[in-house]
Amino acid sequence: MDEKTGYTILIVDDDPLNVKLLEVFLSKHHSVLGAYSGEEALKIVESESVDLVILDIMMPGMDGYEVCRRIKANESTNFIPVIIITALSSKDDRIKGIDAGADEFLVKPIDRVEVLTRVRTLLNNKHLYDELKLEKDKVQSYLDIAGCIIVAFNKDGTVKLANKKCCQLLGYTEDELIGQNWVDIAVPEEEKERVSWVFESISYGNLELAKVNENGVLTKNKEKRIIHWNNSYLKDFEGNITGILSSGSDVTEERLATLKLQTSESKFRALFENAADAILIFDFDCDIIDANSIASELLGYSIDELLKMTRYDLVAPEFHGMCNEKMMDIMENQSIRLEMVCMTKAGSRVPVEMGVRVIEYDGKQALLSNVRDISERKLAEKELRESEHKFRLLAENANDVIWTLSKDGRFTYTSPSVFKLRGYTPEEVSKQSFEEIFPPEHIESILGAITRFQDNLKAGETKYSETFEIEQYHKDGSRIWTEAVANPVFDEDGNFEFFLGVTRDISERKKAEEDIKRYTEELARVNEELKSLDRMKDEFISNLSHELKTPLISIKGYSELVHDEVMGPLNSRQKAAMKTVLEKYDHLSFLMDSLIYMSIIKSGKVQYRLDPIRIEDTLTKVVEYFSFKSQEKNITFLFDFQEHLPLMKGDVEYLPYLFRSIIDNAVKFSPNESEILICAFEDEEHVHVTVTDSGIGIPEHEIENIFERFYQIDGSKSRKYGGSGMGLYVSKTIAEIHHGKVWVESSEGCGTIVHVTFPAFSRSK
Repeated sequence: MDEKTGYTILIVDDDPLNVKLLEVFLSKHHSVLGAYSGEEALKIVESESVDLVILDIMMPGMDGYEVCRRIKANESTNFIPVIIITALSSKDDRIKGIDAGADEFLVKPIDRVEVLTRVRTLLNNKHLYDELKLEKDKVQSYLDIAGCIIVAFNKDGTVKLANKKCCQLLGYTEDELIGQNWVDIAVPEEEKERVSWVFESISYGNLELAKVNENGVLTKNKEKRIIHWNNSYLKDFEGNITGILSSGSDVTEERLATLKLQTSESKFRALFENAADAILIFDFDCDIIDANSIASELLGYSIDELLKMTRYDLVAPEFHGMCNEKMMDIMENQSIRLEMVCMTKAGSRVPVEMGVRVIEYDGKQALLSNVRDISERKLAEKELRESEHKFRLLAENANDVIWTLSKDGRFTYTSPSVFKLRGYTPEEVSKQSFEEIFPPEHIESILGAITRFQDNLKAGETKYSETFEIEQYHKDGSRIWTEAVANPVFDEDGNFEFFLGVTRDISERKKAEEDIKRYTEELARVNEELKSLDRMKDEFISNLSHELKTPLISIKGYSELVHDEVMGPLNSRQKAAMKTVLEKYDHLSFLMDSLIYMSIIKSGKVQYRLDPIRIEDTLTKVVEYFSFKSQEKNITFLFDFQEHLPLMKGDVEYLPYLFRSIIDNAVKFSPNESEILICAFEDEEHVHVTVTDSGIGIPEHEIENIFERFYQIDGSKSRKYGGSGMGLYVSKTIAEIHHGKVWVESSEGCGTIVHVTFPAFSRSK
């Protein structure tokens, strides 16, 4: 077919030779535009009708990834297929291209047939996409006129269609809804199971069970709306159920008032019944109108018994007057906190802390009382007082400084060890102000701790402590780093009396921390320098790959055009010459790939993807690679592949490198008009491959060294047969990555057998 197809292809590359090469490939059937920078390419895409973009990655200024990302981010151009051409062959580069939105990849040097095939496939796909979109837009315009919500689903609940009314209600665009699971994106968590059941019932033909239903949906802003649905089947031409068509109306306002009332009542009851404290609710006559189970356990009465009692039945007689006095405070402040003693059914006394707040209950004002048993706290305070004498004896002999601080900020007691710490006697300390003991910046820390304590005390929190690090003045004028732990002490009535604290010298620890900090900062600085060097190395290898491979693109491309006689017929000598050029190019490309692979493998950044593959396909492909070289020596390849050979897990990109080195050696060292036998068979749950040649062989004492990097048997053979000493090292490395083994059987002058084994994955069908 010689006419143009009407498609326009944009080629983007900073190298004019590459643009020209691709233009030669494609201009016979397509209109071709060229751009030599990312910025120029974006301008052409915006101004011209472009059907496909072929894009180089490595360009000055804006690179190919960014150009692709911008094309795909633009709603008016995101449907244009993009083929990325790269000289970088790592998985990271492919993943980065996928993230940018690329549709296909070509690895330099590019192959003309591969280019034409992938361009044809993507253009066919785009043509089908354009026709389908036109029909969809017609149907969508009819649905958008409808005044109700219309949604079509697959049987599993995936959204296939949503009209404008649905999108407006939910706040999503059509593109954001299509392809999403309706239950995941639009149904509240508490209703997911029920809505999933509706989908399942309709999908199995039980429409009558769920023809009409009502459930909540979540908008994009997480606002909940209530929808009344009418559901029906979607069927194919054979009458099979393929999905669900639902139309709905928003009934949120009708249901919201009732739902809010039910939710409020449910939340209150849940909190009431699951509270950690006892809760009693009194009316303003002090009669109990509600109580939770904790109150029943604390006081020993059943709930029914409590509901027949008043406050006076529960409060110890000596607190009746206080309760009457506090009623005025409650009415004025709406809440109050106090301590008193309650009487249990058994007649025992229980000290309690009570928080009382005015609430609305069943439409009337009531008193909500949270009652907390403080028996243990009272007992602890008593035990503290009883142990005070023992504490003083301990304090007098402790190495740490034990102290008490009064409400007005004076040290009322300091243990004798303060002299060792600061050089002052306890008597001298008792006369010192904060300014004489602490530097100004640390006084702020102490005052802040006192303020926090007072706030917690007002909130009813009595079990509270503070730990802080501060400096103190020594009598000789120096500063000493100390760590202080302070706890409040209360009297038997719960009133705060003083702070009890312990202070210890942490000067040595602080010095050690400073040393560690300096060492850590130095390590961080050195680490950053190492990271910078590592990044520079990676960038160098990446640029080296590009700079080495890019000049060869034009060489291979034009050589293939000449060899395939696209640019005119060749005589036999010219044909043979171009065959030699292509063969030498393949050899140079293989050497460069090996070098780059050896460089990046040391960094540990090579990522392998092991997928189930047929080893026969890999071996056949590698042998085809050596067709020119084997024909020169008239060498015949023989294959012996076991039928139904198990699959193995391998990386389709790197596994061929393993066998290229082995087969290259077999061809190189075999005599003219000889045979190379390649076998593949199952061997004790492994796939076993052997490559046998009748070449010059390897001396027995050299076999253990041949897999070392850059190792060659001797200089004379190297000069005669060529080689870099990298091939078998690369083969061994890749074999080990695949959990395999490689070894050699050989003797000088008798040929060589190379063995490679891999764990079998499964039997191929």
